[in-house]
Amino acid sequence: KEFMGLNGFIWFMGVVEDRNDPYMAGRVKVRCFGHHTGNKTDLPTEDLPWAQVMLPVTSSGISGIGQTPLGLVEGSHVFGFFRDGENRQELVVMGSLPGAPKELGDPNKGFYSPKKVKI
Repeated sequence: KEFMGLNGFIWFMGVVEDRNDPYMAGRVKVRCFGHHTGNKTDLPTEDLPWAQVMLPVTSSGISGIGQTPLGLVEGSHVFGFFRDGENRQELVVMGSLPGAPKELGDPNKGFYSPKKVKI
């Protein structure tokens, strides 16, 4: 029961807070609604686990062959699953959701969205 599919499949939705992957592998840090606190004092962005971003089959995911792995920016709302089930430390982002924030977010608070869009 200790592998994906038998260990409990858990979905998440969240907000991208960091995309400056030191390995330049297209990973992002996501604050997940209901799984992570919105309080950045209790859980700073730097303490969030890195999430891998799922690629289409037109990209090999190896040696930079295929499409670029990242179009997400800070404030993007994403959904995915935890590859390690209830441990919830290995995130896989499957896609993003469109949105247009009506007011500027506070980067010092959780679930920050840095864009302000006039509607």
